[in-house]
Amino acid sequence: MNRILAVAGVVLCRWSRRKEGYILAILMGLLLYGASALYPATSANASLYLLDIALMLTWLFGWIVALHAGATELPGEEERGTVFLLLAKPLNRAELIAGKWLGAWLASILCSLVFQTMALGAARLAGLTPPMDVLMQAGLLHLVSLGVLSAMALTFSTRFTRDASVSMAIVTALALYLLVTRIPQLAHYTDGWRAVAMDALYYGLPHLELFDLRRRVLHGFGPVSFPVLLELVAYGAIWTSVWVLVAWLSYRNRLFRRDRMLD
Repeated sequence: MNRILAVAGVVLCRWSRRKEGYILAILMGLLLYGASALYPATSANASLYLLDIALMLTWLFGWIVALHAGATELPGEEERGTVFLLLAKPLNRAELIAGKWLGAWLASILCSLVFQTMALGAARLAGLTPPMDVLMQAGLLHLVSLGVLSAMALTFSTRFTRDASVSMAIVTALALYLLVTRIPQLAHYTDGWRAVAMDALYYGLPHLELFDLRRRVLHGFGPVSFPVLLELVAYGAIWTSVWVLVAWLSYRNRLFRRDRMLD
C-alpha cells in the first residue's frame, strides 16, 4: 500500500506543476463572468441559469481532467523512459497501475473541488442558495464518476499512445453518457438477435448518467434516499474496479525495450 501511495503522490506532484488545471479554472471563471453578464441579475431566473452553466462546466472540466490524467500517465512514463526505473524497483505492475489510477483520481478530485467551489460562489453572488444536501450528493457522485473515467482512460493508455488514449477516452465517455440511455429507444426498431445485442449493450455498459444529479439541484427535487446513494457509489466502485482490473491484465505481460515497446 505504501508503494501505491508513493506512486499516487508522484502523480499529484506532477499535476500540481502542470498548467491544465489552472487554465481550466481561469477559463471557468471567465465563462461564469460572461454568463453573469449575459443573464443580468434583474432578469427572471437569472441565478438559476447561472447555476446551470456553473454545474455544467464543473462536470465538463472535471471529466476533462480525469480523462487526461488517466490517459497520459503511463504513456508519459514510457516516452521518458522512466518506466524502466519504476519497474526495476520493488514495484510490481499491479501496484503501478493502482498508484497511477489513484493519483489521476485524486488530481481530478482536487480540480473538481475547485470547480465546485467556484460554481457555488457564482450561485451565491447571483443571490441563489442551492439545497446543500442535494448539492453534496451531486458533488459526491460526480467524484465517483471521476474514478470510473480515470480508470477507463488508464485502461486505454496501457495499449495506445498518449494522444490516441486521450482521444479514445473522450469519445468513449461521450458515447457512454449520450448514447447508452437511448439504446432502449433504438431497440424498438430492431428484432431478433439485434434486439438481444441492444439489451446486452444497455445492461453491460456503464451508465454515467446515473451519477448526474444536476437536475435535482436545479429544480429542487430533493435528495435521493441514502440506500440509493449507497447503491450508486457501489455501482461506481464496481465499474472502477473492473476498469482497473482490465488495465492490469492488459499491462502485466507487456514487454518493453528502450528503442520501442513490444506487446
